[in-house]
Amino acid sequence: MSKFKEFHYHLNTDKFLRGSEDLTFILMSDMHNHVYGPGNALLLEAVEARRPDAVLVTGDMLIAHSEESFTPALELFQRIREKKLPVFYGNGNHEHRMRIRPEIYGTMYGEYTKGLRDCGVILLENKSIPFEKNGLNMRIYGFELDWKYYEKLNHTPFHPGELTNVFGRPDEDCYNILLAHNPVYFDSYAAWGADLTVSGHLHGGIIRIPGIGGVISPQARLFPRYDAGHFQKDGRDLIVSRGLGTHTVNIRIFNPAELSVIHLHSLKK
Repeated sequence: MSKFKEFHYHLNTDKFLRGSEDLTFILMSDMHNHVYGPGNALLLEAVEARRPDAVLVTGDMLIAHSEESFTPALELFQRIREKKLPVFYGNGNHEHRMRIRPEIYGTMYGEYTKGLRDCGVILLENKSIPFEKNGLNMRIYGFELDWKYYEKLNHTPFHPGELTNVFGRPDEDCYNILLAHNPVYFDSYAAWGADLTVSGHLHGGIIRIPGIGGVISPQARLFPRYDAGHFQKDGRDLIVSRGLGTHTVNIRIFNPAELSVIHLHSLKK
């Protein structure tokens, strides 16, 4: 896999101040140590060309394995930060696994996250941070799902109250962005109050059937509902990246790797 495709998504909100400029976000997910050109030069060129206001990351940028290196991911973020772009990073299941299983992964998680923080990446481990740009007051939340929600054949329900227990209720006057690696629980994310949820994890369903969508999820569910692209519920948005790499099942059929470009437009002109 030597190429990726840009997917552009256009969203609207009335939470901008009147007359404000629109915003652009880059969404990255599920790179799994993949590299596009020396030092990820092709990926960096694409990011810079879009002149984003911030980069949103929903995890699994590396591979949780003691024999794998996290250098590709760190080098990518170091070079992005050299461009003075804000980077907000929420953990995926690979980062989460490294964090909760030090008896297997040793100090890998600590070393990786130190590298992220040293170059100025804002790591949101069940935390949130305010962000203001172009007349829009935002709060960005990084939610780290419990491991049980990633287990094969998992059918555990996820309730909005679990987000409330971690973050409290979101401020309705802010534009609330939730970094949530697993999109399966979008209904609950929206019910909690996320104006925009960004996710990955499903790798687009691995194999995509035109007109139908992705075939299978990592939890071995056929035809997952929130497989890739833009979804809406009760006026709230979900963007699901197909991911920039692969893992375990290293194939993609009718399913290109994705660099997501999110255009947020003001309804107040």
